[in-house]
Amino acid sequence: MAALKRLFLAGALLGLTSALAACGGNNGEDSSGAGSGSLPPVTLKLVVPGAKSANFDEVMAEVNKRLKADLNTQLDLTFIDFADLNQKTNVMLASGENVDLIFDAPWLHLDSMASQGFYEELTDLLNQYGPNVLKTRPQQMWDANKIDGKIYGVPLGSAYTQARSVFIRKDLREKLGLPPVRTYDDLEKYLYAVRDKELGITPLIAGGDDVTYSWVNWRIRDDTGVNIRPTNAFGASLMLYYKGNDGKVYNLFDTKEPQIWNDILDARKLFTDKVMSQDVLTNKSSQSDMQLQNKVAATPEMAFGIPQAFNDKLKQVVPDGELEAVRLFDLTPGSNLSNYKMDNFICIVKASKHKDRAMMFLDWANKQENYDLLEHGIEGKNWKAVGDRQYDTLGNDGGVVSFQLMLNPALERDWVGTDEETRKYNGFIAKADNFSKDIMTGFTFDPTPVKNEVAQFSTIQAKYYNGLFNGALDPDDYFSKFKAEGEAPLKKIQTELQKQVDAFLAKQK
Repeated sequence: MAALKRLFLAGALLGLTSALAACGGNNGEDSSGAGSGSLPPVTLKLVVPGAKSANFDEVMAEVNKRLKADLNTQLDLTFIDFADLNQKTNVMLASGENVDLIFDAPWLHLDSMASQGFYEELTDLLNQYGPNVLKTRPQQMWDANKIDGKIYGVPLGSAYTQARSVFIRKDLREKLGLPPVRTYDDLEKYLYAVRDKELGITPLIAGGDDVTYSWVNWRIRDDTGVNIRPTNAFGASLMLYYKGNDGKVYNLFDTKEPQIWNDILDARKLFTDKVMSQDVLTNKSSQSDMQLQNKVAATPEMAFGIPQAFNDKLKQVVPDGELEAVRLFDLTPGSNLSNYKMDNFICIVKASKHKDRAMMFLDWANKQENYDLLEHGIEGKNWKAVGDRQYDTLGNDGGVVSFQLMLNPALERDWVGTDEETRKYNGFIAKADNFSKDIMTGFTFDPTPVKNEVAQFSTIQAKYYNGLFNGALDPDDYFSKFKAEGEAPLKKIQTELQKQVDAFLAKQK
């Protein structure tokens, strides 16, 4: 989930937040947070996706040292692998496990967990304890990321859409005598050339356990000719989707949408031609790790540019190895829609006994010096500042978290080695005027009326979706099986979703 870049109205809320009166209960804690002496000791339990970096312990020790001095607080940070995130966080919340802050997302189960009452509504806590959380995010971001008009999570992001590209091996492309990849046809020529001439390297692997990274989803995201996007009724699934800007909910079982279907057929061809990894559904290794170990030649990634650490790691295995980003994103102003929604959120659990301290910690994390520590590591050891808004790396692996906890448009830094082309793409998605407003901006689906159908369909979808959308299952056989099992619950979800969309749009007139 890559770092998204900037140009937001970072100071838009400064006057507002300073004028807000402190409100809400404080559980006996000092709302100023000015030093640890006035606060009782607290250890906060945080749950986020990913894995510990190589220098996690060292950086975490510095984080806790500063937190002890500033807020008399310590962090107990738990990482969960993305493949297990949905199941494990569901269990944690449902069982009332001791958790204070937890990562969630529309592609995970943010809306359903909020509607079931697992998350604290944050308005009062933000007003009293979160001035830095507020001022580092523009009003547009807050307005577009509410659920039923309320704030159940701090939005994490710094642009109006997600950066995305396909990382390929530049050294292999040049060895194969191929020109730079500019189109999808160019990309396929590269993949087939790798298959034919680079034995031992899998040409492509997509996200077999993550709908977002499925190959068809990846291709559809960049097709501005149709502007198809998921409804988020169940994450990034395209079984229900919006198309264009007409306010209609489409059902893939009914439409067999030509562009989606053609991409499904193409994914199947890639699989049967042994271009797509034959282990795409069973692979448990990180896609990025496999590429950096010289096992895979192309992977979808949430970034427009190659992180320096990626090339450094690859060169440890292949001294002349080098990655480059294939960007198929359309840079035509107005061609892309945006609803200004963020992909990731950090939430305070309703059952937490330390809600005030959790918000005080988030406010602490949204100060530049602490943000830098959490994202980049120890200054002078892991990284150094370059100018006002750039950084250079000095050691391995940087900090301990970034997009999972505090990503915002005001405090992000660019790596000093970012190439001009990447800067151009990052700059484009950080400007609201480059996007057309999605008619669904501000809408959130309440799944409660069809929660049983959502659960039922999600179980059915898990059997078929990633297989079909990555080419591992024959669509001629398995799409009809998928439809036979899933058509009835999906139709009920579609009907309810359209009802809520119509009501939302009626209020906008």
